[in-house]
Formats: sequence, structure tokens, C-alpha cells
Amino acid sequence: MDNQINIDLLKEYIKTLIASEVVFPGTLPRQWGKEFTKAELEDVNIGLKMILRIADPITDKALIREFKRVDESGAYIHWFLYNNWRKIVQLMADYPYLATRTKLPTAPNLSKQ
Repeated sequence: MDNQINIDLLKEYIKTLIASEVVFPGTLPRQWGKEFTKAELEDVNIGLKMILRIADPITDKALIREFKRVDESGAYIHWFLYNNWRKIVQLMADYPYLATRTKLPTAPNLSKQ
């Protein structure tokens, strides 16, 4: 699948299951009862891999190490994202090619809860 679809699916996943505030203008949560399929979870995983390529290997070492422990089947993606979604959203805002294709704010409002 095309990378944009993976990013959109990653944004939808974060909005539906994790972030209660608006971090992706225009991205709506998935309808109640419509679960993410195994194939969609694999696409979310691919999107995460793409975004994590721009993570700083020194300052984001723990994030990268934790992601490597995520089961390829997607079974633990939810907990990884739950623990790290703010950093992932920031990386998405910083992603060099994503900004030209989507309308992510350059510094999303990600207050610590």
C-alpha cells in the first residue's frame, strides 16, 4: 500500500483509540464497533516504522528500543502508541515529506496530562 494510506490509518488509530484532543485536524475517529483488522494493524505498524526512521537515535533511543519489542503481528502496537503517542505525533509533524501532503500543524498542542 502507499505510504500516505499508512499515515492516514495511523492518524485514525491514534484519534480513535488514544488521543481525546484534536491532534490531527480533519481526522475523525472510527465509528463505534468498527474494529481495526489485522491487515490495518499491519499498515499501522508500517506507518510507525516509516515515522520512526526520523527519530533521533540518541535522544529517542528508548522510544526506538521499545518499538523494536512491539510484536510484528500488531498485538502490542496499542500499548506502544498509548505510552508514546505524543512523541509519535510530534515526529509526524516533523516528518519531512508528510508536511507537503497533509495539514499537520508544525507544533501540535500536546500538553502533558
